[in-house]
Amino acid sequence: MIDLDRVSKQYEKGQPAVDEISLHVDQGEFVFVVGDSGSGKSTMIRLLLKELEPTSGIITVGGRVLNTMRRRQIPKYRRGIGVVFQDFRLLEEMNVYENVAFAMHAVEAPGRLIKKRVPQVLHEVGLAEKYKSLPRELSGGEQQRVAIARAIVNQPKILLADEPTGNLDPHNAFEIMKLIDEINHQGTTVLVVTHNKELVDQFKKRVIMMRRGTIARDVEEGGYIEA
Repeated sequence: MIDLDRVSKQYEKGQPAVDEISLHVDQGEFVFVVGDSGSGKSTMIRLLLKELEPTSGIITVGGRVLNTMRRRQIPKYRRGIGVVFQDFRLLEEMNVYENVAFAMHAVEAPGRLIKKRVPQVLHEVGLAEKYKSLPRELSGGEQQRVAIARAIVNQPKILLADEPTGNLDPHNAFEIMKLIDEINHQGTTVLVVTHNKELVDQFKKRVIMMRRGTIARDVEEGGYIEA
């Protein structure tokens, strides 16, 4: 599903943000990506979203080579990827239903499908009764559930989560990670960037440790890897 072949990203100054990393992630796999700030984790996510272009190396996602993808093809490509961020990024003037439906309107889904799919996804994330609530009326955990619902409503094959529990207390962090795990069990390929050692230890997934732009270690079904 995801292949990086000796991929580097060099900015104008300093060492490469990522330095000749090679990585293969199978369809349906769940991978934690850990490492200190500045280790290259977020750069890798941005490369997968084609927000950045690699300086060298080849990136292939779902059989498509990103290096040769034309600009007009990028929006359609991104529709196949769900993204969850630490800061939720909800539309404050829209209620829960409208926030999730917005992602379907963006891909020009028919109205009848939106009316069917949005309630279904809100039920999956445990927010069926909060569909009229505005983001400011929700807890942090609930806001992140809305963000996850929005990310998966178009049934993407890949879910990228960049510090999805960073703003949450331990209980809500565990519940959000459990929800992401359930999404993975439905067949979605999942990459989670996190600093949360406890969650990584609890969920026992594949763990990739990044250090100074390189993949320092890659452990199958392990716990958090100390730098």
